[in-house]
Amino acid sequence: MLVELLVEDWMSLDVKESSREGSGQSLWEREHFLESLDAYKRGLSDAPLLRKWAGKEVKGDGDSAKEMTFVISTDEVDRHGDVIVADGWRLESYQRNPVFLWAHDYMRPVIGKAVVVWQELHGLLARMEFAPTEFAQEVASLYRGNYQRGVSVGFKPIQYEERRHDKTGAFQGIRFLEQELLEVSAVPVPANRSALRRSVDEAHLDAALPELEARIDDLNKLVGELSEMLSGLRVGRSQAEGAGEIAEMLSALRGARW
Repeated sequence: MLVELLVEDWMSLDVKESSREGSGQSLWEREHFLESLDAYKRGLSDAPLLRKWAGKEVKGDGDSAKEMTFVISTDEVDRHGDVIVADGWRLESYQRNPVFLWAHDYMRPVIGKAVVVWQELHGLLARMEFAPTEFAQEVASLYRGNYQRGVSVGFKPIQYEERRHDKTGAFQGIRFLEQELLEVSAVPVPANRSALRRSVDEAHLDAALPELEARIDDLNKLVGELSEMLSGLRVGRSQAEGAGEIAEMLSALRGARW
């Protein structure tokens, strides 16, 4: 019963947060993200790049009429609990081929190039020069008019670790400590949010199952700890003490990301 409630809480959290502007990955994209990460962990040579979206475009002092500066990554915790450490970016490969793509489309001609990429305290920035093609200039005009703001990075993970809750041990996301930047893309939206709502409204849980199955050990651990607390109440611990510990754990659990 507890496991079923936790699954419902996880799904409702994702639905609620997916309604935010610039919400990040949909459920099916999250599944693909974790599958790609697992492929790197297993050392597969054809593992697809991981992708993360950033929704900040800034006007830099060095920008010209054909250049724009973007914050392409930050070290903020995203809505899936993932963190990309800002000083962990490895830029050598990207600097040899600083492509600016449209929506991660590797078959389409590039829409521009990065003139310069640099790291700041809490993020990674790039000044992009748009190509003199009709489509590239159309995309540039969308950014200039604030019709489009987001960019997305494609990267290869080198070193990473799981983020877990201090008290419950619940999985909260991935912390990327070192990663190799390989491409940057202009993207209109970070995810297909309407598709996310359809899958949840119709109770299609299949897309979430891989991630949920990966967290079963966390859920079992929490069930065991709650059982121990209840056993403690039966052998003489005060009801107030036991109830307080259970309430504290449930509060921490609700704040965790599954």
